[in-house]
Amino acid sequence: MKPAMRFPLALCLALAALVWCAGADAAQPAQKTFVIAPFAVHAPQSYTYLSKAVPGTIQGKLNRPGVLEGRTLQGKAASAAEARKAMTAAGADYAVWGTVNVMGNDCSIEVNCVDKAGKTWNRTAEAPVSGLTGAVQNLSSALGSEVMGVTVAAKPAFMMRQPGQTAPAGARAGGGEIIVNETGQQQTYLNPQFRYQGAGASDGSRLRSQRIKENMVDMAVADFNGDGKNEIAVLGDHDLTIYLWETGGRLKQLGRTVVSASNLNFSMRAMDINRDGAADLVVATFEEDGNRPYSYFYSFKGNKLAQCAERIPYFASVMRVPPNFSPVLVGQGYDSIKLFAPGVHQLVRSGNKYTLGARFSLPAGATVFNVAWIPAGKEGSDLIAMLTDDERVKLFQGNGTSPIHTTMERFSGSATGMDFYKTMPGLGIDRNGQLPGKIYAPMRMIAADLGRTGEQVLILNKPISTASQFFDRYRFFPQGEIHALYWDGVGLGLKWKTRRIRGSVAEIDLADVTNDGILDLVVGVNTSPELGVGSRQSMILAYPLDVSQMDPNVPADMSDFEVNPNR
Repeated sequence: MKPAMRFPLALCLALAALVWCAGADAAQPAQKTFVIAPFAVHAPQSYTYLSKAVPGTIQGKLNRPGVLEGRTLQGKAASAAEARKAMTAAGADYAVWGTVNVMGNDCSIEVNCVDKAGKTWNRTAEAPVSGLTGAVQNLSSALGSEVMGVTVAAKPAFMMRQPGQTAPAGARAGGGEIIVNETGQQQTYLNPQFRYQGAGASDGSRLRSQRIKENMVDMAVADFNGDGKNEIAVLGDHDLTIYLWETGGRLKQLGRTVVSASNLNFSMRAMDINRDGAADLVVATFEEDGNRPYSYFYSFKGNKLAQCAERIPYFASVMRVPPNFSPVLVGQGYDSIKLFAPGVHQLVRSGNKYTLGARFSLPAGATVFNVAWIPAGKEGSDLIAMLTDDERVKLFQGNGTSPIHTTMERFSGSATGMDFYKTMPGLGIDRNGQLPGKIYAPMRMIAADLGRTGEQVLILNKPISTASQFFDRYRFFPQGEIHALYWDGVGLGLKWKTRRIRGSVAEIDLADVTNDGILDLVVGVNTSPELGVGSRQSMILAYPLDVSQMDPNVPADMSDFEVNPNR
């Protein structure tokens, strides 16, 4: 080719490439962003967490990687002018703010949005308090489609009705891993992952994280850093680690600390101790030689684990107590003979320390770890569920002194325990000729009205092992099931249960662990014992709960913030 012809041809090719690139850029619009301010809440003190919970749910619903990304603001916005100012400062395309009002059993929610051009959008919804989450979901969907050009994510496949399916309202055809009633009923509620043993989880009805190379003593799920998203706290033998559940079930480590190099960790619970909108952690430990307790309090603001109060020489935990069933910090003293001193007390802050306050009226044998209140359902009164020394559930009515039922089956099944020697007062302990007993840390017992039906269920772990029937100290159960029990006026009946879980269940929780707006049953599992204690690993399982299927009057795709027991 002649040199005179090469230059025009090269120029044409260059121009064509520029046009193609411009067309490609036009076909792929730039990612848009929005900022969302904490909502103003006009309601009793127990509802203040909605200020961040509602924006967090809206943000999680609207976030689309590469398309739309939301960020939370620290300060509130009370008007369109304030919202535009915050939007401009953040360089965003939209700003969202709103208000939540609660009066008695009813509530209303207002969501506002303004864009860079000054165009505003406003929607208001009214609902009973039990339907607040459904109202939030509906408003999020309207905001996304009408203003930002996105739609709310579809529910997992197992929650979607198949073409031609004619299941009645509030029920779902069988399949998955939730077993309901076991009386021949062919329909299931909540989550078909709780159905038959051996089915797969390709439909999204059970999610699984990667393996963590450490033994799990306890686990809790809550918003620990105050960003509106839930994190996972995992307690090891000596360490405390915070993870975030990312896409695909990957656990991203956000922080880690050693609680005590000399003491062994025993139990962990979550509660917003200092009322700053972020959950804190209460960790109870014990000295291996003597079992003397020390409890630690941790915050995770700024993604940094730090003690928010001095350690105390008590067993500390969190209980949800009547009449409001709000979380309360509780403590119990140490007894060299009985291990737990009689009496469970409220912990009262004094400076940077906590001391024992008022004593609760609880049954004999109650500790800060083995008791859960069950709110009254449609009929009857509040109940107290207590895990006995032999790990049976014992129910009490009224003031906690009238036993009404004890299960024949055993529950909990924790592998974390303390050796102790029984002796008479004034007599020494013969450690050479006397075998020690074992006190195991009770797992969490969760009371919740999942379907807003007025019926409370008690969710707890049921360990399964043949060897444990013959060896009392065999605790590394190879299998387990999570049971939901309900009080039928005569005894505790089985409402539903999960399929067999391979491995030793370490703890359970009820929270939106994946931050997708859907309530999850979260299960922490240690690997089966054949790997050996030294090579033990753990993982997190999540069962999304389709609570909308339990009550046709409740909008679908509900999130967790009013039933999350960590708040």
